[in-house]
Amino acid sequence: MKKTIYGIAASSAVIIACYARGAEADITAKIDPGKTFQTIDGFAASDAWSGNFIGKFFAEDKKEKLAKWLFSQKYGEDGSPEGIGLSTWRVNLGGGTWEQEGADIIPFQRRAESFLAKDGKSYDWSKAAGQQYFMKKAKEYGCESFLLFSNTPPVQMTQNGKGYKDAADYKSNLRADCYDDFAEYLAETAEHFVKEGFNIKYISPINEPSWRWSTNAQEGCPYTNPEIKRLAVELDKSIQKRNLSTKMLLIEATPLVRLYGYEYRDKANKTPDRDLPANQIYAFFDPDSKDYIGYLKTLPRILTAHAYHTDEDNEMMVEKRKRLSEELKKYGVKFLESEWCLLPGVVCKDGMPQKNPSDMDIALLMAKLIHCDLTISESLGWGYWKAFEIDGSHALTGISPKGGDITKGGEIFARKKLWVLGNYSFFIRPGWKRISLEGANDLEKVFASAFASPDGKKIAIVAGNISYNMQNLKIALPENMALNFRKASLYQTSESAALSNMFSREFSDNSGFALAPRSVSTILIETE
Repeated sequence: MKKTIYGIAASSAVIIACYARGAEADITAKIDPGKTFQTIDGFAASDAWSGNFIGKFFAEDKKEKLAKWLFSQKYGEDGSPEGIGLSTWRVNLGGGTWEQEGADIIPFQRRAESFLAKDGKSYDWSKAAGQQYFMKKAKEYGCESFLLFSNTPPVQMTQNGKGYKDAADYKSNLRADCYDDFAEYLAETAEHFVKEGFNIKYISPINEPSWRWSTNAQEGCPYTNPEIKRLAVELDKSIQKRNLSTKMLLIEATPLVRLYGYEYRDKANKTPDRDLPANQIYAFFDPDSKDYIGYLKTLPRILTAHAYHTDEDNEMMVEKRKRLSEELKKYGVKFLESEWCLLPGVVCKDGMPQKNPSDMDIALLMAKLIHCDLTISESLGWGYWKAFEIDGSHALTGISPKGGDITKGGEIFARKKLWVLGNYSFFIRPGWKRISLEGANDLEKVFASAFASPDGKKIAIVAGNISYNMQNLKIALPENMALNFRKASLYQTSESAALSNMFSREFSDNSGFALAPRSVSTILIETE
């Protein structure tokens, strides 16, 4: 390899990678590490809902393999990642519908345990043992942070004694006299796990507050903006009095347009506009708003939202996030996309078969959404909904219960969505920064984004090739920086590859990276 010294001038930017034969005209992505954007907080998935059952009833080798797929940050013998290295694990704090007599949530594995005993006063930390299994495994594998999220308050604190509403009135099911009790429950649970050695970075007390949550399909609880404010104030007190470093995250809005407007309002919702769970950037962070909570010490200037209902076509993906970005910048608020899966019956009109899409088709749609969230709305990371699920159509991994009974164990398998998320999560670690990349932003062909490690010794470029043809991607770096890099590796996910190491070799110039048709690739360049 030709020896070079940092800072030596060259006649042009250095081009790196592996030549792609049979590709269309080259696509050149110009990267400028000197121009930075958001700092990455982490990539996540959740244990809801099957995690508790898998952790309790599946064989140890099956559970261990799932944990390795989700959390491992190591490379295997063939040079491919063993897993996707999730840096945040979202833990469901159930409402107690599992142990509740007469509970009718269907399917039954969506019922969840609560650490609160039936008397509503004492705690039983032996509950949710299956979930705690995966928490411990995540910690063992080096997962950096944990987020506790709640879909409903404990049933002892709800108005109807259930984990969901009876009436679709869009108001909270939390009893008026239990806001402080619920806050105490959340903070007490966080403190317990902090003492157990877990980095409980966030508590997310509310989920999709604009939804009616009036069916027995899962635990859920709506909230108006004034109700959200009231709970946030109480939770701030409860966290502070325990001297926890844990912060609260609001508001898990869906769809993300709820953060800046009133779109998708249900006609049956008669709540006055001033109280609707909508226009929430203004509602919570404008000092002139009646629901202002920007002064709370444990509330960072971050709002979370879900990417559902923003994936109809490429134009929608872009425009919704541009509008969100404008409003976020107006108030100096940051954004974190915290949940998505492809909802049943939904397909994207662009770049995806309209009938019977394959798992890879869905994974490619997910990659487009991740790209748009990271590059347009500058999300601090990205979260997938469920880590595991029976069949796995809407999860990162699938399980096949023995005899159809999840309490009897079964088999496991990985989905393409797991590995495509890994194209981001394994390489882009907390503390990395997104850096400028121009020339590859076509959601119908090739799109790419770039990220740099804090020490500047690694750059990860994640590129999606939506087309059905091989594409040749060239990476152009500034002259003084390109001369410093020595190694290039490519990791690809496609119908025939699963975050596979296609090559790792010495840095070479004047060549291009081969992006297989319908694939997502991570190009990792390193100084050593």
